[in-house]
Amino acid sequence: MEEIVNRSELTTDMVLAAIRDHDFAAYDVLVKDFPSEAVIAGFTDAARSGFTTFGVAVHLASLTDKGRERLK
Repeated sequence: MEEIVNRSELTTDMVLAAIRDHDFAAYDVLVKDFPSEAVIAGFTDAARSGFTTFGVAVHLASLTDKGRERLK
């Protein structure tokens, strides 16, 4: 339980940076430090905000122009 309390919250910027740095492997990188449900929620929020786009699965995302701008 202590590990969960000390872990920082996954942010939209963290999701976007992982996509930028790891492309389709971003989900795999993030689930090493965060629960799968939180990672999927982060990808979903990013897509709903227009920062990412995806085809068959929300976790196979690419940055939109808006997402790239946010990371500048």
